[in-house]
Amino acid sequence: MESIRRVCGDARVYLFGSYARGTWVEDSDVDLVVVSRCFEGMEPGERYRFVRGLASRELAFEFLVYTPEEFEEALKRSVVVQDAMEYAVELS
Repeated sequence: MESIRRVCGDARVYLFGSYARGTWVEDSDVDLVVVSRCFEGMEPGERYRFVRGLASRELAFEFLVYTPEEFEEALKRSVVVQDAMEYAVELS
């Protein structure tokens, strides 16, 4: 995730899913929420491809990618994000 922070200096990255809960198995993917202003003006698919291009190829990743304002709204309205953030771990 260093590469994401290097490119998007304000990025907040949260681990959720089976890795955060400690229930992962060999073929589990790594679920991350990435929040940054560098996504402003990007379409959702463009954001995903951008972050995916920065991620390690050694593991399978799934991303939820938001601007800070979208993330605050998602915390209020998205059951998926609310559930993810219940046990998410902020990566530093």
